[in-house]
Amino acid sequence: MKELRQTLDARVIPMLEYWIDPIRCKNVDASNLVHAHLIYLFKNYTYEEFDYRSISVLLTSQVYLSINHRFSNKAYDDLADSSDPSKPPPSIQIAQSEIFDIIQGKRYHILKYMKNNPKDADAAMEAVVRVATSTGTRAERTDKKELKQRRWKSIGHPTCYGRFVPDTEDDKLRDGSYRKPKSGENFEKWMLRVTTKEVGIEVNVQISEFTLQNHKMMLLDPSIMKHKDFQHTRKTVLAGASDVACAEVVHTTNRYHWRLVGQRYDVMSWAPDKRNYHDIKAALNHDYSRKFPNKLRPGETWIAEVLLEKLPLILPDVTLYM
Repeated sequence: MKELRQTLDARVIPMLEYWIDPIRCKNVDASNLVHAHLIYLFKNYTYEEFDYRSISVLLTSQVYLSINHRFSNKAYDDLADSSDPSKPPPSIQIAQSEIFDIIQGKRYHILKYMKNNPKDADAAMEAVVRVATSTGTRAERTDKKELKQRRWKSIGHPTCYGRFVPDTEDDKLRDGSYRKPKSGENFEKWMLRVTTKEVGIEVNVQISEFTLQNHKMMLLDPSIMKHKDFQHTRKTVLAGASDVACAEVVHTTNRYHWRLVGQRYDVMSWAPDKRNYHDIKAALNHDYSRKFPNKLRPGETWIAEVLLEKLPLILPDVTLYM
C-alpha cells in the first residue's frame, strides 16, 4: 500500500495537474473530470498525512468543481438530467454523492490544518484564487509574476468560521464586528447591511464557494448557452464549450448581467417589461389626447400623408396620439 501511495503522490498527481494546466487544457469538461479524480486520490488521507499539497489540491479542486460543473439535483446523477440518453451530459465518472462525502469528510481536517499551519493556509488560498480565476495553476501564475502573498484569516464572527478573506479586506469585515447591530437598527436594516457588505474576495471553505466582488462564481445559465444570439461567441471565443464560468455583475428587474471568467466578455440578457403601462402614471402624457389620424388639425394633414401607410409596418398594433 505504501508503494501505491508513493506512486500516486510522486507520479499520478503531478501528471493529472500537468493535464489541466490552463495553458494546455481549454476543455472545461475534461478539467472537471481530472479535478474530481484529484479529490478522489485523497479519500483515505488521515489528518496526520495532511500537508500543503493535500489541502491545496482538495481546496482548489472542490472550488473549481463548484464553479464549473453542473451537479445533478436528483438522487441519481449524470444521465438523470438528460432527456436524450444518446447525448448524456458531461460526466466526472465518479458518483457526485461520493465526491460530496469526501469533501465533507475532509472539511474539518482541512480547517484544523489551516488553523495550525497559517503559512500553508495562506499559500493554499492564493492557489484557489489562481485556479478559480483561470490566472494560473495550483503552483504558480500563468504569467509567472511573483505577487506578494497575502495573509488570509477566517472572519472572526462565530457564524462565519471557514469564510476566509485576505488582509486587504476591511478590518471590520475580518474581525466580524460588522455583524454587530447598530444603535436603533431594526432586523430588516441589519439583515440588508450584513448580507450586502462589500467583500472584494472570499473563499468559503465550509461550502466550497469562491466569491469575487460580492458575487458567487457559477456556470452561465443553460438558456443563455443555448440562445441563438450567443452561438457565435460560443463557437469563436469559447471553442464550443458546453459550459463557461461567470460571475454576476449586477442584475436588475428586467436585465441580467454576467462577466465570463477569464474571457474578457460580458453577457447581458433582457426580459420583456411585464408592467401594465396604464398603471404607470409617467408613461401617459395626458396632453396628447387626439387619436391619430382621426383628430388631426388642418395644419397636420401632412403627417397622415407620410405615416398612414408606413405606420402598420413600423409600429404594428400601436396607437398614436397627438
